[in-house]
Amino acid sequence: MPLALTRLFSVALVLGIAGAAHAASHAESLLQRMAHTMHTVNYEGLLLHVQGGNTRTLKIFHLYDDDHGERERLLSLDGPAREVLHENNSCTCIWPRARLVVTGRPPAWRGQLSAERFGETMHLSKFYDFSEAGEARVAGLSCSVIRLIPKDAYRHGYRLCIHESSAMLLRLEVLEGDERLEMSQFANLSLVPDMGEEALRLSTDTRDFRVVEESPMTGAFAPHWQATTLPPGYSLRNAAERRSPHSGKVLEHLIFTDGLSSVSVFIEPRPEQAPPEPALGGAMRRAIRDTEGFRMTAIGEAPEAAMRVILDGLQPVAP
Repeated sequence: MPLALTRLFSVALVLGIAGAAHAASHAESLLQRMAHTMHTVNYEGLLLHVQGGNTRTLKIFHLYDDDHGERERLLSLDGPAREVLHENNSCTCIWPRARLVVTGRPPAWRGQLSAERFGETMHLSKFYDFSEAGEARVAGLSCSVIRLIPKDAYRHGYRLCIHESSAMLLRLEVLEGDERLEMSQFANLSLVPDMGEEALRLSTDTRDFRVVEESPMTGAFAPHWQATTLPPGYSLRNAAERRSPHSGKVLEHLIFTDGLSSVSVFIEPRPEQAPPEPALGGAMRRAIRDTEGFRMTAIGEAPEAAMRVILDGLQPVAP
């Protein structure tokens, strides 16, 4: 190759690498800003959630202050009536038709968007590639499209549309390759700096409702099962013993995450006749393993390949 062409090729290569690094750096910076903003800004909006062929419409009120931290109320506007109130690490779910209130800690990511999980970009960069994918328009606002592309088969991909000046997340998509599994996006969105407590007031009168506390049983808990193998990047986030509000049985509940994907594993004595499992849609997956008289059920927003590695690696803790 002539010297001039060699130099030209070298310069082009360097510029290409520098451009890709700049794009990744800008994407990470925007993700960090977005995670902080969505946590600390007061806003309300109309949120569309698309899962498979189903679309739900939710009204969302988000409030933050130094005294109470982050709080959020979600109200379903179509389909079965439902109202959810998140207050830091507690969650209240209301089903008016069933006249039921369930309270406790959220089992996995809180809120509908869970934007804060995208802020740990240094950790996430070990398992995802960041890239900019142009611009789009959501809720009448232009936004920058950021993709998180998994480096292996143990996690879904993500595509986010973030408003540059405000750093608000306008759309979140969960992907399997280029196929969209699930999407949440705002149809309208308003920042409300002076939002008051009335925004969090439940619209449902629950005085005659049955109340179920779905929370870990009291006392320190040492897991009876341990993960001997995990997909790269996954770790045990939480372990607790819970009593199922449906069956009343005691379950061991383990939560594994890579920072974005989250898998809950429920371990219980193997039933003689297990009822059929309800169908899952969108990005949710389920895997089951029966062993040594126990049934392990993994459910979460992660590929089945990740769940199989987790379930196959679970072994009883030596006495």
